[in-house]
Amino acid sequence: MYRNLTISVCLPCRNEAGHLAAIIESIPSFVDEVIVVSNASTDDSVEVARAAGATVRRDDRTRDGIGYGFAHMTAMATARGDLIVGIDADGTYPIEELGRVIDHMLEQRLDFVSCARLKRSRIPFKLRLGVWLLNAEVWLLYCKRIDDILSGMWVLTCVAREQLTLDQGDWNLSPQIKIEAMLSPVVSFAEYQITQKQRYGKTHQRYFKTGFSHARWLLKNQLRHPQPWLPLQEVAPVELSD
Repeated sequence: MYRNLTISVCLPCRNEAGHLAAIIESIPSFVDEVIVVSNASTDDSVEVARAAGATVRRDDRTRDGIGYGFAHMTAMATARGDLIVGIDADGTYPIEELGRVIDHMLEQRLDFVSCARLKRSRIPFKLRLGVWLLNAEVWLLYCKRIDDILSGMWVLTCVAREQLTLDQGDWNLSPQIKIEAMLSPVVSFAEYQITQKQRYGKTHQRYFKTGFSHARWLLKNQLRHPQPWLPLQEVAPVELSD
């Protein structure tokens, strides 16, 4: 529990057995619940997560071989905390800084905080360019400014969870959850700047294929659910202090 709120951390996982115990161990002790959802894992990820004290679930659904979104949705649906934290299981996100993210969230009375990476992290050029182009697409299609539409770390309230309509089982869950939060009339959204760390293991993503998929989804989603053309609204990021 943190500041009288219970905290659930949700980790989608596919074949992360080699470092999963270290990731779980790095989660702050005030977290009440760690949920690891194995998505089509063929290694010992499930056993490692259980041995590390996590609640383990399986969701082996995939879309074009990817089940990242399905795993996240399963974890969030079963999370019991007042605050729900989504984070990748590859060690790239500073989960040890969670308390500071929550402090800002509560002080600013936010319902959803997305942890943006690009301003403080050394990101490969092709990934940085891809995220920048997708950010620009969000700006053009949805009239929303965002620094990192693809961040894999976010914190939301259990009340905000009920306001989000999520159905993307692949990598597109990442932009979808932020778009849903930003466009919701009742969810207050902002970004918080973090520093990304070196990942464990090999990435499951194909950057160009994934990037084109995100671009198509952002366009199709806007066409299915057109938003009125409003003046641009700033989503002010906050720096993580050293």
